[in-house]
Amino acid sequence: MLQNINRVDNITNVRVTGPEESLIEGKSSANFSSEGSGIITSVQWMKDNRPLSPSNSIIFSSDHRSVSISPVQRSDSGEYQCTYRNPASSQTAKPVRLIINYGPEDVSVKGEDVVDLGVRVSLSCSANSEPAASFSWKFNEIDTNVTTDTFTINETDFTHSGDYICTASNNVTKRNASHKHALLVKVGGAGGGRGGGLSSGAIAGIVIGVLVAVAGICGLTVYLTKTKKIPKLNQQQKGQASEAAQSRQETKARGDGAIPGKMSEHIYENDKHENEYENDMYENVKLEDSRRPRAPTPPQVSNPPPVRR
Repeated sequence: MLQNINRVDNITNVRVTGPEESLIEGKSSANFSSEGSGIITSVQWMKDNRPLSPSNSIIFSSDHRSVSISPVQRSDSGEYQCTYRNPASSQTAKPVRLIINYGPEDVSVKGEDVVDLGVRVSLSCSANSEPAASFSWKFNEIDTNVTTDTFTINETDFTHSGDYICTASNNVTKRNASHKHALLVKVGGAGGGRGGGLSSGAIAGIVIGVLVAVAGICGLTVYLTKTKKIPKLNQQQKGQASEAAQSRQETKARGDGAIPGKMSEHIYENDKHENEYENDMYENVKLEDSRRPRAPTPPQVSNPPPVRR
């Protein structure tokens, strides 16, 4: 009885082993190896479910069962796995995650540049880093004991003006990077470096002043309306009114001839308005005269009766 000598066993127990130490960008190398049971006819490596191709930094072994990446870059971070194949079967290993450590880089501080007195200010520090950076703050080169990404001033005064330095640190790469942020505290300062402006107290003072002025004008108007205050005519105004009346009377007495057309109507209207003005002034004078206090009338004393002798 003949046996099938071309029989191929299924592939089993495929797995990938990757680096266990911390990898630093630009310095470290990453080495992956694989193994499995059965006859292997091909090996395919993948990164993040996409085929991994050789390059200047990615080198495969002759049997493709191992791969080396040197030096590693942050773009090499991801999941690596391989697939074993033969004519009868195939099997893919569980992925191994690769983390490349780098930074900190691009440290920046966000916050106001110029602020008013007595306001709350927060400065926020950030950095590009893997793993996440830790932070510390200095004010004018003096340690502040603040070790969070945010530096907060609850109420500003002039002593808070100066340079705030945020330092980001990476405990894996052992690298540090800093950024300096200048803060100015002044009266009428505006947040975000937008320049000066009125503070809330100044705005409130202006509003109150306008309201007081409006109230005063309204009160004066009501007072004058109720008391009917009318300015007195001075002697010059009285004289001008008398001279104007006398001049018109003399013109009429002379009979200076007829005035034609619209010119006559215009003069008539002027005379009418002047008469009304004179009447108004006369009434004003009478009204003022009636308001003046008058001396009391002395009592009348009757003649005593004759004395009989």
